[in-house]
Amino acid sequence: MLSNIFLLSLVASINAIPVPKAQTPDYNTLDTCPKNGSIVCGPDGNTFYLCNFGKAVPMGAVAAGTSCQNGKIVTIGASNAPTAEPEPEQTIPTYVPEPTSAELVITTPEAKPTKAPMPDPQPTKDEITSTITTTEEVTSKSTSVILVTVTGDAPDTPTETPAPQPTSEPSTGGIEITEDIILKVGPAAKSCPRNNANGALAPEECATAAHAAPFITEAFKQYGINTIGEAASILSLMMFETGDFQFNTNHFARPGGNPGQGTRNQMSPNFIVQYAQTFESTDSIKPGITPENIGEQTDEVKNKVLALVLGDDRTWASGAWFYKTHPPCAAVMPALQKTPVSLAAWTQYIQGCIDTPVADRARNFKLAVEALGGTLVD
Repeated sequence: MLSNIFLLSLVASINAIPVPKAQTPDYNTLDTCPKNGSIVCGPDGNTFYLCNFGKAVPMGAVAAGTSCQNGKIVTIGASNAPTAEPEPEQTIPTYVPEPTSAELVITTPEAKPTKAPMPDPQPTKDEITSTITTTEEVTSKSTSVILVTVTGDAPDTPTETPAPQPTSEPSTGGIEITEDIILKVGPAAKSCPRNNANGALAPEECATAAHAAPFITEAFKQYGINTIGEAASILSLMMFETGDFQFNTNHFARPGGNPGQGTRNQMSPNFIVQYAQTFESTDSIKPGITPENIGEQTDEVKNKVLALVLGDDRTWASGAWFYKTHPPCAAVMPALQKTPVSLAAWTQYIQGCIDTPVADRARNFKLAVEALGGTLVD
């Protein structure tokens, strides 16, 4: 009797326990999902979730013209009626090694999905596959890692432009010669023809400082005349030899001048042949001409060889060419390149390189050093 009463009382107690009613899943706070990698559709079919380790991760809106139905993303209007043997659920691989993998770390406690842009759909029958082409941060209640394949080329790796490295080679920039510098050495070069005793002699050869400056600057650049001592030596020599650029050939060595001697450096015929042959052959004038046998040639042949180098593009560079190519000049270069400029070094240049007496040439040199901004010492 007592046992019957106890059983009746136990049944009554069990029946009194409240049974919770079935709830409709809230996909905004969904914590569980059936299968890792499967798609869970939102209630309105316009959003979808990715099942990741038992958690539904919001992936945003479906592509235009599609709807999420029964765990698939399908084109709108396609049949979604269940079949006896449903096709396997669409899954998104958790790791694909090609072409590029981007790692997303899900950390914050509140789900705030960010829309990921989707490409235009390319339907195949009733099913469409969406490819994620950009990577954006997605948050959920859990902390986990999702590997998402990102299509397209990998971003370029930033590179740094290497800083210019110093070089031990000397600059070949050359010292700039201006009209003002030339006029400080020889004011007569201001105009042509010259108002002097020889003004009527070969007036076509006269050149002004303004005309000469760019050609001398280019020659100094070409032959690497980079120091004040060297530039002052060559410039002052050219101006002394030509009467401040009044002449381009020698008119005074003997009556009728010295055939074959000239340029703005007033070089002798043997050096004229050597200089001319750096540009072209002299065989068209006479075959077999050399610096050694030019003295044996007629005045006509000498002058024709000279004519090859009297143009502006060649005559103004003759002084720098001679200094850089005549072997005896190499011995005076180290001293002439020093600063402050040495008068003794210049004397070696005149006597050893040019092979001529100093005479009254020093005045032009001192003026050139000063015009170039240099300091002259003994």
